[in-house]
Amino acid sequence: MIAQELEVSLHMAFVEARQKQHEFITVEHLLLAMLDNPSAAE
Repeated sequence: MIAQELEVSLHMAFVEARQKQHEFITVEHLLLAMLDNPSAAE
């Protein structure tokens, strides 16, 4: 089982990639999603 914060970040990375019509989720998508997640900074 993964942490709730990680699950939220992965979901946001998926949404970001989908909005940009990208075929794959990359590290860049995950980093962008983590920028919007205050708990990821801890």
